[in-house]
Amino acid sequence: MSHPPDELVRRLAAGLRAAELYAPQHQLVQRSVQALAGACTAFLADAPAVVVGFIGDDVVVNDTRLGKGSASLTGLVRGLRDREIEKITVHRGVTAAEIQAFLAELAAKRARTPLAERLAARDVRRIVIGKLSIEEVEQDQVGIEAAKRVYNTAVQSAESLWEQAKAGDKPDPNTARRIIDSLANIVTQDRTSLMALTALKKYDNYTFTHMVNVAALSMAQARGLNLEGPLLREFGFAALMHDIGKVNTPKEVLNKPGKLNEEEFRIMKQHVIDGAHILRRTPEMPALAPIVAFEHHLKQDLSGYPENIGHRKLNLCTMIVSIADVFDALRSNRPYREGLATVRIKTIMHEKDSPAFNPVLLRRFVNLMGLFPVGTIVRLNSEEVGVVTAEHPEDPFRPQVKVLYDERGQPLESPILANTWERDWRGEFQRAVVESVDPDSMELDPLTAL
Repeated sequence: MSHPPDELVRRLAAGLRAAELYAPQHQLVQRSVQALAGACTAFLADAPAVVVGFIGDDVVVNDTRLGKGSASLTGLVRGLRDREIEKITVHRGVTAAEIQAFLAELAAKRARTPLAERLAARDVRRIVIGKLSIEEVEQDQVGIEAAKRVYNTAVQSAESLWEQAKAGDKPDPNTARRIIDSLANIVTQDRTSLMALTALKKYDNYTFTHMVNVAALSMAQARGLNLEGPLLREFGFAALMHDIGKVNTPKEVLNKPGKLNEEEFRIMKQHVIDGAHILRRTPEMPALAPIVAFEHHLKQDLSGYPENIGHRKLNLCTMIVSIADVFDALRSNRPYREGLATVRIKTIMHEKDSPAFNPVLLRRFVNLMGLFPVGTIVRLNSEEVGVVTAEHPEDPFRPQVKVLYDERGQPLESPILANTWERDWRGEFQRAVVESVDPDSMELDPLTAL
């Protein structure tokens, strides 16, 4: 790719600025059109389309988030936000004439007809404007790739919400609502793929992946209780925002490797109160969100924090979110520790007489996740290694596995799909899962394997 993403966006900003200042035939406009057309052509040599998204004050080109840019890029983002444009998709084959028409219509601020209609009238077919992450997931678009697109956009949008709150602004409920709408579609249509995505243990974006993972895991639990529609989305909304109070918690406390001292723990505990305050003063925030932010560390017997709150019965959403919160935190890699295996986490969370979780909901969650969730890398008794592609509905110990490495640790040219529940002619199981394997130890991406 001969043009970096930031150059493409700079060309777009320069083109729009020229179109706003000069007539269409002015040489600066013509030069800007040709430069932008060249940048688009370079990108589209390797892909059928390039998507430029605008999240808060940030710009994302395909999957690449650009750093904080110049004043011209800031002006571009604000200008497009004023026009309610969150996404521009440019398709292969776009012409300089289409680009010029697009820039001219984009620059026409006083036009009464919607921009999309004006672009269609000028036969601009290969440049499409739209909203980010609102796309409905059609039935034929389910699967790991569709889930991955929704998940990645949700994580980017979660970062925008976090930065708004950190800057002292009210987090945008519409951004949160779009995240939840897109996750709700996947949870309803293809929960397995979404669960596989939440199982990734990367920690470079832990804060934002944790927000999305807890929302997805909570909605999956709620869906298992037959909640749907607005109530399902309200549960997801509250789960997404449960930790927003941590925007006020110092990083050295959040990421401290060892045990927190008394003063550090006092600071950490403040996040549940801060979160409730932030959400309570945010317009259009569902009433459930500040309640869950306040309650999610209380535990069933109220022995958690905040302390001394008197008698109360925890909200159902709080109980669901607290399970998802602890589960995802334990299995995620952090700068100071490796994530734990699913089997070990379930043992910790299922400790006898634990006051932390509602036992009925925890049991349902364990059944929902399975012993070896889809996307788990496992070693078989044959010493082969593969990725779990499906769970057995009745026997959690015997999933379907795509075998990727032979018993000598050599990658197979053609992976083998093995049902570990199948028996041979003697009535014995041919393969059995022995243990889960950390994908990083084998430099293996479970999603690519799936």
